Amino acid sequence: MNNKEIQSLLLRYRNGDCSKEEIARIHLWYDKLNKESLLSLGESEREATGDRILQNIRSEINAEKYHQQTIIKKWWRSGTTYASAAAVIIAIGCWVFLGKASSREVIHKEKILVQAPAGQLITHINSSDSTQKINLEDGSTVTLSPRSQIIYPRTFASDQRNVQLAGDAFFEITKNPDKPFFVYSGKLITRVLGTSFRIKTNAKDQALEVEVVTGKVSVFENNNSFAENTAGQHSNGVILTPNQRVTYFPESRHLMTGLVVEPVKAIVAADDSRLVFNNIGMGQIVDALHKSYGIEIVFANDRLAECTFTGDITDLPLYEKLDLICGSVGADYEIKGTRILINGRGCD
Repeated sequence: MNNKEIQSLLLRYRNGDCSKEEIARIHLWYDKLNKESLLSLGESEREATGDRILQNIRSEINAEKYHQQTIIKKWWRSGTTYASAAAVIIAIGCWVFLGKASSREVIHKEKILVQAPAGQLITHINSSDSTQKINLEDGSTVTLSPRSQIIYPRTFASDQRNVQLAGDAFFEITKNPDKPFFVYSGKLITRVLGTSFRIKTNAKDQALEVEVVTGKVSVFENNNSFAENTAGQHSNGVILTPNQRVTYFPESRHLMTGLVVEPVKAIVAADDSRLVFNNIGMGQIVDALHKSYGIEIVFANDRLAECTFTGDITDLPLYEKLDLICGSVGADYEIKGTRILINGRGCD
């Protein structure tokens, strides 16, 4: 039996359309599982169990016929248990075959936009459960997430570097002002000169997200991915700096900018390795944080800059730094797009 036939068998079982012989094969196979709990398995274990499910069903279907009384006895004895088991079997079977096929379909349905001479275009699919690091010919690296694909030329063109991504990946791009680096992902194009950034795809709504770690990135729509009568005269686009991100919703063609969940230091200078303050004004502290993280921090009230703070906040995440600083002067903060706004009465 091929995969399609096996899926059909499991679905017929769920709908009550199997013959008594087919029901017996599935029930007898299930008895051999030693009451193993499939629901608690991890992703790799589910895949292995799914393979074992298919192998056992194949063996049972091809075995000789069992006695009719055995069929009836087993059906009435454990009908409820087997029905529950069937739901689990169907879920795993569909996950193993339909889920993987769906992922492959999403990967392969994209039109190939990267050009290269015959035999020079490389397609790399990460079918493992862990990330894979890919070294490009210009010294750039791509950390490809599981069930993701990247297409790239063995050797880049003389004027630009183009790759195409389906899924998630983290890029560390070697700087070359003469050869900008372009990443085609869905309906978006990400353009960089030399930086590190991450691209993610939300499997549920196909929303694309670009997060910048270092450098500057330009993100804009790829008009060639739209039908001629729906493409605008110009592309929607934004420019991102460290710790900024943009989420693109292809259905509405809306770009929503914001800050990453956990900002990291973009610049660590020798004299900025420690953030220790002794009765230092808030204005000076905010300047130091902006220098480290590249995030614009503004005061809603200019008097806040006159407040002072004493403490060592070197090893705290950015938002915890702000919690401590603002709490010490009776202020609070909120994220407004790609900026942080500090609110409070201020100090005399």
